[in-house]
Amino acid sequence: MAGSLWITAWLLAAGFLVAVLAVPLVRRAAGRFGLMAAPGGRRTHERPTPLGGGLVIYLPLALSFLAFFALLQAGVLEVAQPDAGKMVSLWAGATWILLLGTWDDRVRLGWKKKLAGQFLASAILVLGGHTIANATLPFFGLVSFGVLGVPLFMLAVVVVVNAVNLIDGLDGLAGGIGFFAALTAALIAVAKGDAFTAVIGFTLAGSLLGFLMYNFPPASIFLGDGGSMMVGFLLGAFATSSAALQPGQRLGTSLMILVPFLPLAVPLTDVALSVARRWFTGRALFWGDGDHLHHRLGERVKNPRLTVTIFYAFSAVLSALTLLLVFQGRSPAGFWLWGLAALVMAGGTLGALALYRGKPLAVAWRDRPHFRFLGLFTRYMKARLDRARTLAECLDLLAAGVRDLGFDRVEVWREGRIYKVWQHHHPVHPERSRLQADETLADGRITVRWSRPSHVDETYNEYLMLTWHRFLVAWKETLHRHLPASPADSGGKVVELPRK
Repeated sequence: MAGSLWITAWLLAAGFLVAVLAVPLVRRAAGRFGLMAAPGGRRTHERPTPLGGGLVIYLPLALSFLAFFALLQAGVLEVAQPDAGKMVSLWAGATWILLLGTWDDRVRLGWKKKLAGQFLASAILVLGGHTIANATLPFFGLVSFGVLGVPLFMLAVVVVVNAVNLIDGLDGLAGGIGFFAALTAALIAVAKGDAFTAVIGFTLAGSLLGFLMYNFPPASIFLGDGGSMMVGFLLGAFATSSAALQPGQRLGTSLMILVPFLPLAVPLTDVALSVARRWFTGRALFWGDGDHLHHRLGERVKNPRLTVTIFYAFSAVLSALTLLLVFQGRSPAGFWLWGLAALVMAGGTLGALALYRGKPLAVAWRDRPHFRFLGLFTRYMKARLDRARTLAECLDLLAAGVRDLGFDRVEVWREGRIYKVWQHHHPVHPERSRLQADETLADGRITVRWSRPSHVDETYNEYLMLTWHRFLVAWKETLHRHLPASPADSGGKVVELPRK
């Protein structure tokens, strides 16, 4: 027992120290290779921030994996012989999904490519022998999944990957919840004699704790898609793989991973809530928005650190309950533990639903066509931009955006000089207040400024600006190919657009 405690402390400390030492190096490398999160859109930070957190987490994990595998092959470790295929496939899948997410951070892959890459990562696990063979379910006992184990396993891993990715919208949130999940999985693995999961779990927990030294609000480095998807992949594999030595081991961990992200009575996640919310309101299902649970709680609390701390506290309580349920679930106290867990889940569910009070469902359904239009607008304009071949076409598309979204005026500035202006002389909603803003593109060479009416629905205002930001990013990328080398004078001409 004492030896296990010393090894646990060493792994946590090693993961922590390697991550802390790696952060300054990774931040410099991220700036050199263009892995930076620019302000704008859903992001609330005010200046470009490095996205290399995935590599910070990966480095200590690589050291632990290589050391464990080498000592195991040399016969030095006196542990139950783990399955080499499962170990290697876990590491290969984690490496692949880190590369996938990092590439997405760099070039912004579409959701279809990302989802395909995530399923490929889960397929690597299956090829290594991972699956859901059986599990002990409450009220059902031991359940064998048979051939359904493979697709269920792949789906479960992908769901957890996206759950962690979706909550990575607030400094320190994904890393902190990942820490509690990894620590819980590792403690369960120690009790079950799963040495490999314990080593990786404790190292992951330590590296996340070290990363949080720089990621806790206000963050100086982000996990990025590479980091959040890799953490979600490892936690999903820990939670769902049938490598457990006893049936039901993974059930408790899986419950703990999903619940802190979105506390519902049934193990639903922020993924499920997002899909339901987006479908009901007419938003694009696979495009992010600023209406997640952490956004809602942040609006109420008005303090990022306190918001994250509330999630940490809930995660810690659920982690403790998970451990108790795994170890004491069949004891006489098990019934009361399940009841306590149900109360905590129900309380979290009610609290989560309370955050979404405001607009009546009937009004949200009535406004659904307006949100659907914004999603269709983005898809259509991106397709048009992909086909644009001249500077004139790019500018015409921006003019169409001004008209279709009901903006008053949009100016394009290039290197400090006005380049083009579009204006409505008959603005929509003239009785409402006007909002002015700007966004800098192309490394500061291009600035787009606009004026628009404010809408009664604040959620629509936010989604409108998110749509506009996505359009500007795509427009900038296309414009870059056709913009003249010098800021040739367009005359600063104001183009009046007829009212649609």
